[in-house]
Amino acid sequence: MSALSPALVIAGAGATGLACALAAARQNIPVLLLEQSAQLGGTVTGALIHTLGGFFDDRGDILNPGLSAELIDRLVEASPFSCKRRIGKTWVLNVDPAIYQQVISDWLNEYPSIKVCYQTRINHVAINASRIDAVTVTCNGQSRKLNTLAVIDATGRADIVRSIDSRLVTEGSALAGLIVQLGGISPGALDFPKGLALLRHIRKAAENHELPPECATLWLDSGVHPEEIYLKFNLSAKSYDREHMIAVTQQLLAFIQAWPGFAKAFVRCHSQLGIRDEGRVHGDYTLTEADLKQGRHFDDAVCRAAWPIEYWHPEHGVSLDYLPTGHSYEIPLSALKVGGLTNFFVAGKCFSAEPRAQASARVVGSCWAMGEGLVNAHFGDS
Repeated sequence: MSALSPALVIAGAGATGLACALAAARQNIPVLLLEQSAQLGGTVTGALIHTLGGFFDDRGDILNPGLSAELIDRLVEASPFSCKRRIGKTWVLNVDPAIYQQVISDWLNEYPSIKVCYQTRINHVAINASRIDAVTVTCNGQSRKLNTLAVIDATGRADIVRSIDSRLVTEGSALAGLIVQLGGISPGALDFPKGLALLRHIRKAAENHELPPECATLWLDSGVHPEEIYLKFNLSAKSYDREHMIAVTQQLLAFIQAWPGFAKAFVRCHSQLGIRDEGRVHGDYTLTEADLKQGRHFDDAVCRAAWPIEYWHPEHGVSLDYLPTGHSYEIPLSALKVGGLTNFFVAGKCFSAEPRAQASARVVGSCWAMGEGLVNAHFGDS
């Protein structure tokens, strides 16, 4: 076991963790970015999220300057298929998850002060006088002690908070998402009204037991590239069975290959299960649904957000509660602070919020802004 010079330790290399790392590096703060998996990008890359919400307001303008705006510029520069897109009353950024992963990897490589440690778990947290002095991690079977300037739990699951006191976390119950990318689609196969007709055809087949019940709440979306689409299943995380869902996908594929434009369709990629709410921390302040709807401002605000309340009820499915036109709200630093510890924060989708408030603030754009705002707020006067 060896100790390193004190660094900002960030657990989780998803949107929030990446933003925290880049914001810190720009202040010349040494960063140790710990990732449990073998890749960067969190839910975007693992769950194949190609429509990134939370970057824009309802007019299509960028909500938060800084890293969020720069990320958009880098993604657009990296691919002609990266573009702003309107879906209903919202604006999203269309992006190929593989392009996103390459862009963020290249971006991190510009900063030698950021050290990324893959397949790494935190095993122990050393607390002294209301501070986390060090964490002990396991990487590739070896244990290592890391001295800390501060610690940010950006795991999305509140892993570090749970290791300190599991009572500080309320479990989530929202439905999870499973995305399957199909290739070989004729361009325009989902253009209105063809996509809506196909979706109705699939759901009716599920009602008549011609397709598995998992297809009853399926969503279809055009892909980033003209010859692809995305199948979006909504499932209970507790009952998820990967092998079963692969079989379900094959049944659905065979069914839609008879539909115009889908004769040559094939499965290009299965995503990991995207869990929308893996638990929320009890912070110094809990962001409420009323805060969102009132457009509340906070003295310690770290960012703005405006995504609708997109709540995936475990029994009733999705509901979209849109905020008023021109409306936004703020996320306070106090909702990212864990009581009693002066250098420990939680950010991203497991921050301190009511379930329906979390359902708005958990999207990718908000998480990028939350991560940057947290680091700037804590280290800005250092």
